Amino acid sequence: MRENTGTPHAPGATHTTDAPGTAASGGALSSAGRRTFGRVPGPLLALGALLTCVQIILMIVTLGGSPDDGKPGGAAGPSDDGKVEITYIVTGDRPSADISYTTPEGSENHDATVLPFRMSFDFERDASLSLQAQNRHQHGAGKVMCTILADGVVVKQSKASGEYASAQCSGTAGADEPLPGVPVPSLTPGAAPLPDEVRLTDVVDVERYPGKGSPVLGRVSDPDARLSYAELGGKWNRSRATDPLLDGFNRKQSFDTEATWEATVRSGLVDGDLMEQATGSEPLRKLAAAVQDERQEYSFVDGETHGRDIASQPLTVDGHKAWVLIREMHFRKYGVKANMDLSTVVVVDTGRPRASVLWIDLPETENDLRPDINTLIDSLRVG
Repeated sequence: MRENTGTPHAPGATHTTDAPGTAASGGALSSAGRRTFGRVPGPLLALGALLTCVQIILMIVTLGGSPDDGKPGGAAGPSDDGKVEITYIVTGDRPSADISYTTPEGSENHDATVLPFRMSFDFERDASLSLQAQNRHQHGAGKVMCTILADGVVVKQSKASGEYASAQCSGTAGADEPLPGVPVPSLTPGAAPLPDEVRLTDVVDVERYPGKGSPVLGRVSDPDARLSYAELGGKWNRSRATDPLLDGFNRKQSFDTEATWEATVRSGLVDGDLMEQATGSEPLRKLAAAVQDERQEYSFVDGETHGRDIASQPLTVDGHKAWVLIREMHFRKYGVKANMDLSTVVVVDTGRPRASVLWIDLPETENDLRPDINTLIDSLRVG
C-alpha cells in the first residue's frame, strides 16, 4: 500500500503512480500512448525534463532549508520561537562593579554588583542591546570587561582599566557577527569572595577575649543616654562630646588604626526610626540587630559589607534589660589593610521612650585590643 504524502520525492528515489492508460506493473505505455508520446518533438521533451528538475530542486530548498541556517559562521540566528538568547557577562580583577544593561522590558542599573556577573534574557530579533560596567573607585584602579553572547556565541566584547574604568558593549539581537576565536569568559571571581551573611537566632555568649587590653583611665558619662562606662587609655584618645545630629551619638572615643580608618567607642540614643523594631518577643534583640544593620550600611563600604553574627545574648545592666550583639563586618576598601571589623552593639532599656546604645568597633588590625570589649561591657552602668 502506498501513501501519498503530498511531498516531492528526492532525486533518485523510485516514484510510481497508477493512472488511466498505464499498467500498475512496470508502468509501460499502451500502443496509443506510445504513438502520442512519439509525436512530441525531442527538444520540447528535453525542456520539460529540465523544468521538472528545477522545480524539484526549488521545492527541496524551500521546504528543507539550509542545514547551516542561523549557525556560527554568519550572524547568530534566532531560536525556534523567533527570539535570540542574549547573555550579559561582566568580569574583572576587583570584587565588584556598577552595572547597567537593557532588558526585553527596559533597562536595569545595579551598583556594587559582585563579580563575576552573568544574566540571560530572550530578546526579539533586531532588539537593541546594551551593557555597561564601571569599576568602583573604592577598590582603586582595576580591570573590567563586558561581553555579550547571542545564543551562546560571543558577539561583543570590550575591556577597560583604571580607577574609573568603564567598559561598554552594544549590539542588535540576532544581527551581530560572532567574534572569531573569542571564547566565553571564565567566571572567576575578581577577588576572594566575601563570606556569606550570618544572623544568629540562638543565644551565643560573648567570648572572654584573652590578653590585657587597654588600661582604664576613668569613666565616661553620657547623661542624655543615661549611660556611663570605662574610659580607655593606651592608644585611645580621650573621650569627647559630639553633636548627635551630625555624628548620631553623644560621646566618642577613638584612635586612627590607618590613615583613613579608626577604632571607636560611641554612645547615645537609638535612632527613633529604629525603635519600631522593638516589638513582639525579644524586642531588644531585634533592636540590637536593627542598629547593627544600620552600622553595616552606613559605617563601612556601602553595599559591599557582609555581616556575620558571632555572639548574641541578653544582659542586665543595673536592673535594666539589655542585649549585646557582636557582628564581624567583612569588607574590602581601597587603601585600607583591614578587611574585617568586629562591631559590638549593646542596647539598654533605660525606661525612656528611646533605648540607649553603646557601640564598639575594632578593626582586625587591632585584635590585641579585643579584651577592651569585655572591659566596656562589664563597666556599663545606667544613671
